[in-house]
Amino acid sequence: MTFSMSLRACLTGLALALTCAVGHAADPGRPIRLIVPTPPGSASDALARALATPWGSASGHPIVVENYAGAGTTIGMRQIARGAKDGLTLGVMSANHTINPWLYKNLPYDPIADFTPIAMIGTVPSMLVANNRVAANSASELVALARSSNTPLAEGVVTGTSYHLASEVFKEQASLVTRPIPYKGTTQIVTDLLGGTIDIAFVAAQAAAPLVAAGKLKGLAMTGTARSEVAPQVRTLKESGFPNFNVDVWLAIVGPGGLKPEDVAARRKEVLEALKSPDMADTMRRQGVQPLSMEQSAIQPFIKRELMRNKPIVEKLQISVD
Repeated sequence: MTFSMSLRACLTGLALALTCAVGHAADPGRPIRLIVPTPPGSASDALARALATPWGSASGHPIVVENYAGAGTTIGMRQIARGAKDGLTLGVMSANHTINPWLYKNLPYDPIADFTPIAMIGTVPSMLVANNRVAANSASELVALARSSNTPLAEGVVTGTSYHLASEVFKEQASLVTRPIPYKGTTQIVTDLLGGTIDIAFVAAQAAAPLVAAGKLKGLAMTGTARSEVAPQVRTLKESGFPNFNVDVWLAIVGPGGLKPEDVAARRKEVLEALKSPDMADTMRRQGVQPLSMEQSAIQPFIKRELMRNKPIVEKLQISVD
């Protein structure tokens, strides 16, 4: 009887062990939540959704993109920071992340400690655009027009974003004054540019390029160090007489702070494999994204440098959200 009970106990233990093993083996099928802190249709969102397919193939996990937009990406970044530390809750971090600590007095997370870097994706250019009624076809012509007019140009601005910072740096370097009009997102800015409600704005190049190519908007200048494939005819601000202009929009994949090294390594390998896929490379090219390769250990120091670089810019320009 003792032997029978012992055998039964062993068999029960073996069954439990097998159940656990099966459960662990099935774990790769669980979805990865990819949190995007911007609205659907934004540059970050478009890139995340394009990345989801090859990433899912590389990882064996379906990638579920979730948008948590608002407050200059801080709402979505809070979701990432508070996410489960299981390697399956990740998100997209952008250059906005290194601006927000100087704009918001009480962020609900630590911009460094509450995030684990996984992999850099690349830099995304933005474009200075104007509606067709604006009598300027370049950044230098815009500056001349603004200086000769008694009425400031109406500018669409999403306060506290990288586009906003690009605008303020450009205007400071050009000694230009506009009439800023706040918006919650760039989609409405583009709509109002087309309708002539506002005159100019910095927006994602990926969103503006088709409209510029169709003659519906004017592309005056591009951020970035080189011309973008999405609009190769549009000169950079550096080419347009602003050699010291240096505001980049970069994107990275991150997780909540304290992820296990093995989870970081696994996710990083999958993301890098996905970024090399022909379809993803083509998508990035069409969106004007310049790939940005960086070792995982170098990403956090990069973010820290960006934070320190942006602090004096924001303070000097006296940009504030709350």
